[in-house]
Amino acid sequence: MNDIKKIRFVATNFSNLQGLRSVPLGLCIVLICLWGNGQDGPAIGKDFLVPVAGIVGMLILLFAIDRYYLHAFGRVQRTPESRRLEWLISIVGGILALGAFWLDVTIKLPVSLLGLVFAAGLLADYIRITWLVKGRVLLYYPLGAIMMAGMSILPLLGFLNWWQACGLKSQMLGIIMTVGVFTIIASIWGHIFLVCTLPARTEKNNDHPI
Repeated sequence: MNDIKKIRFVATNFSNLQGLRSVPLGLCIVLICLWGNGQDGPAIGKDFLVPVAGIVGMLILLFAIDRYYLHAFGRVQRTPESRRLEWLISIVGGILALGAFWLDVTIKLPVSLLGLVFAAGLLADYIRITWLVKGRVLLYYPLGAIMMAGMSILPLLGFLNWWQACGLKSQMLGIIMTVGVFTIIASIWGHIFLVCTLPARTEKNNDHPI
């Protein structure tokens, strides 16, 4: 990737490349999945201390990571068009994910629609953030999409109850746990890409966007 494309890519996707922002979410997902996997019976009357503590911890980490990126790299002022596109994709993806979750729980299909939606979302996001750059960057997006799609159709391929080999009670927990683990790995990968591409600034931080 030449310098002009690199600058354009980083400037356009600066917020997406701040990968550590997603690590707390991934950790929270994994923690809640582990908590849910250890529960028996209906949710009523359960001790929700673990998920509540996980969410609070996630918010604290998010604040600390936001201050780190602001201090180390400053800010890039995003265009309204970029914000609207990201919000549109997030809303559509959220609706599709909720619909897929409901169908997975209700119909008990031999595939995970939630996993397939997540895989499609990764591909859509990869196309969006690499649209202006012709080159192999952030390959964890398509690799993650292939992995999630493959895991989502394992029962259809004859690998029934594959989640039990991982010590999990359901395919839903297996898919969501995989999403959490992938989020952590991909987030760290994105952060490393940002650090290698854009060295941290050394001048005094004045919180002004660039």
